[in-house]
Amino acid sequence: MAVFDVTERNVAFGSIGLALTAMAISFTRATDIGGILVLVLMVVGAASVGIIYGVFMAAYLIMPFVTRLLRVSEDLSEGYKIPSTQDVVVRSVGGIYQATSFMGAKFYEAAVAGVEEEGANYMDLWERTLATIRFPMKFNLLTYLEDVVKYRENIETQRASAQLRIGKEREKPNPDSLTIDKQEREVDRMNDMLSRLTAGEKPMGVLMYISTTGVGVSEDAAIAQSKKQVDEIRSAVANALNLEITPLNGEDMKKCFRWERVISPEPKDFFAQV
Repeated sequence: MAVFDVTERNVAFGSIGLALTAMAISFTRATDIGGILVLVLMVVGAASVGIIYGVFMAAYLIMPFVTRLLRVSEDLSEGYKIPSTQDVVVRSVGGIYQATSFMGAKFYEAAVAGVEEEGANYMDLWERTLATIRFPMKFNLLTYLEDVVKYRENIETQRASAQLRIGKEREKPNPDSLTIDKQEREVDRMNDMLSRLTAGEKPMGVLMYISTTGVGVSEDAAIAQSKKQVDEIRSAVANALNLEITPLNGEDMKKCFRWERVISPEPKDFFAQV
C-alpha cells in the first residue's frame, strides 16, 4: 500500500490553492467559459473553503475519516507510523510490532469533590484499581497556569448562561424546581470560583491522558492487543475511579504522541497546541 503525506497542514494548503484557483478562473474568465462552468467553479471554491474550516476546527473528526477513506498512512520519525485509522501509533522493532494507543482522561465533578473530602480513601482505591491491570500503562498529567483574563471571562459567561436558564425556567407555567435548583447551584459554584480569583488564587489547568502499548508478531495483532488493553483500562479505571476515559484519534492522538517527547516551555506555544 502506498504511503502519502496526508496531514492537516497539507490538506488545508491544498484546499486553499484549489479555492483560489477556482475563484480566480471564475472571476477573470466568466465571459469566456459560460455561466454553468462559473457556477461549478464557485461551488468548488466554496467547498474548498468549507474543507479548510473543517480541517482547522474539527480535524480530529475529519482527518481520520479522510485517511480511512483513502487508505493512507502517515510516516513519522524513528520508524513510527500512523495507519489509516488514525487511532494508534505503530512501529516494528526486531520483527516485533508495537502499537501504542492513547486515551483522554477527565474527572467528573463528583470525583473531584470526593478527593477533597476523602483523599486517603480515594488514593487507596486508586492503588487497588491499578493492581488489577496486568500490563504496564502510563498515566500522564500536564499542568499549566491558565490565562486569568480568559479564565474569568469563561466563568462569567457560564454564570450568565446559567442565570438565563433559571430565568427561562421560572417563566414557564409549571417551572421544574429540580432544574432551577441545579442551575442555582451552578451559579453559586461560579460565584465561588470568581471570589477565589478575586482573592488572588491562580487557576491551574490540567490535561490527563493515558497510553498503553500492545505487541504482536504482525501489525494487526499488535493493534488488536492494544485495543484490548484500552478496553480493560476503561472498564477497570474509569468505573472504579469515576473517570471519563475516551480513546483518542487523529490530531488529539498526535498531540499526545508529541508530548511524550517534548512539551513546549513557552505558554503561548503550549496553549496553541491545546
